[in-house]
Amino acid sequence: MSGTSIQQIMTLTCAIIDDEPLAISLLESYVNKTPFLRLTAKFNSALEALPVLSAQPVELLFLDIQMPELSGMEFSRILEADTRIIFTTAFDQYAVDSYRVNALDYLLKPISYPDFLASANKALRWYELLRKPVSSEEKEESASIAERGGMESIFVKSEYKLLQIELRKILY
Repeated sequence: MSGTSIQQIMTLTCAIIDDEPLAISLLESYVNKTPFLRLTAKFNSALEALPVLSAQPVELLFLDIQMPELSGMEFSRILEADTRIIFTTAFDQYAVDSYRVNALDYLLKPISYPDFLASANKALRWYELLRKPVSSEEKEESASIAERGGMESIFVKSEYKLLQIELRKILY
């Protein structure tokens, strides 16, 4: 196979925190169907998860919001900053708050596999962009932009996606 390269598929470690056993079972079955996800832990409460995830952080967390003792929203604020969160909840009133804690997505129960997969793919794209090697040409361009004192583009959230917009294309 000369001239072609096989792209290695990235695997994301993940955990599930939910106080409903049926929700955990469903999410676990979805994770097991998704080749780039590897479930490392599942918990019935955020308090149970706290010491484990502090010692062994995961890249992606499927997190219920309404739980006794420590809510998913409160837990998300004390998590490792590198952990991306996908909230899984039956309540839509927390959607706005979820973006304040940099959640990648917000899934409403009952969760279908297509919706789950779309969120998981969003997480995969996030980590692929994060780990993408920067070429020396891109580094020089970034340095040149920094020397000129500005950016060339910004990211804007729109319809649950991050869109990159070049500043020179903004009219007003």
